[in-house]
Amino acid sequence: MRKDDHVPADVEALLLDRDSQISASRDELAGRESAWASGAEAVEGHLRRVVADLNRIPELVVEHAEFGHYGSGYASFVDVLLTRRDGSARRVDPDGYTTVEGLSVALCRLAPIACILSPAERSHHPAGHGHHSMPSLDTVAETPILGWEKGCEQISQVLHRHRIMLVGPRLLSRPALPHLKIDTELGDGPLYSIFDVWFHWMD
Repeated sequence: MRKDDHVPADVEALLLDRDSQISASRDELAGRESAWASGAEAVEGHLRRVVADLNRIPELVVEHAEFGHYGSGYASFVDVLLTRRDGSARRVDPDGYTTVEGLSVALCRLAPIACILSPAERSHHPAGHGHHSMPSLDTVAETPILGWEKGCEQISQVLHRHRIMLVGPRLLSRPALPHLKIDTELGDGPLYSIFDVWFHWMD
């Protein structure tokens, strides 16, 4: 088994394990430590504390944290958009839209892992219109990201304190278990990736 950079062997083994992949494809918790050993409610509470901690880092601020499964369906992760705390990545367009650029951190609900996605943005209009970027394997980033180095370092420190491992594109792009069925609108099945196993959403 090839070890991917910066990912402990036990975490890689969990993500690639046959039984763990099957459990994750069924939206069942596969983590064996801390909140993930205590059930879905414990995980939600833990991830809310992680988001609160991310909101306190010096370089970045949480613009939005999506705990509501994008309004319907089921997301196996919490999508957290962070932007520059100094406001330099926020603009108001002539059409009235406010657009915020930044990084997204996808916090997995099924195991203590996360990935950083870039670019990411969210826009909203006083009339209630808006849009936001969705996670995809193509946007999973290696860190540090050019221009966001301090923010990436601070995100990594927060995740480490909460015993959540940051996973990059090399591992997440590896093929999932053959013939695995994953209900997701984020992937390109029937050939799924490890990203699809652990980070999926179906409306």
